[in-house]
Amino acid sequence: MKQVIKNVLNTLSLLVFFAGALQAQNWPQWRGPDANGIAEPGNYPVKFSSTEGLLWKTELPGKGGSTPVVWNDRIIITSGIGEGSEAEDGVLCYDWSGKLLWQVKLGKQNPGRHARGSGSNPSAVTDGERIFVFFKSSTAAALDFSGKVLWKTNLQDTYGEISYFWDLGSSPVLVNNLVVYTVMHEGPSYLVAFDKVTGKVVWKADRNYTSGRETPQ
Repeated sequence: MKQVIKNVLNTLSLLVFFAGALQAQNWPQWRGPDANGIAEPGNYPVKFSSTEGLLWKTELPGKGGSTPVVWNDRIIITSGIGEGSEAEDGVLCYDWSGKLLWQVKLGKQNPGRHARGSGSNPSAVTDGERIFVFFKSSTAAALDFSGKVLWKTNLQDTYGEISYFWDLGSSPVLVNNLVVYTVMHEGPSYLVAFDKVTGKVVWKADRNYTSGRETPQ
């Protein structure tokens, strides 16, 4: 069972047999454009298997639990790069044919505790110019579509130790010129908003109630 879980987490599959319908609408964040899991009407496949509805499949370089985001013909996903104590947080970019265009390492990974968890559970979010990511290691970063790191910070280094009961499950969100990260753990929890261009902190709001794992909307 553990091997089955590992294989699923380490594989990125594009489960569509046509490109046009999905490419017509960008999917810039977890659960889509409106964060509700709803895509525009289209002629989507209804059957999925190892042979049906599968355009291509590729192995990821490590363990990851995030969902991909799509902007035009670029597919972005976070994943560990490497295994065990040598694994690092990573961001990967594929084109629509499944070709890996680039991958970037962002520092030592904090691995998942749950059997299905990873250090890369949160999904990326993009405004079409920049890609914003978050990891269990507390690393938050912005990259451009060539893979260049525009800014990078570590919330634990700035705000103190983060102790998750299980794993990180909250993805970053964009609000106007801000990218907002959620830290909900066994200690003092909070939201923190960064200027998406400069990476400077704009505000921080404490959450003084029982921890959760939702993504803000």
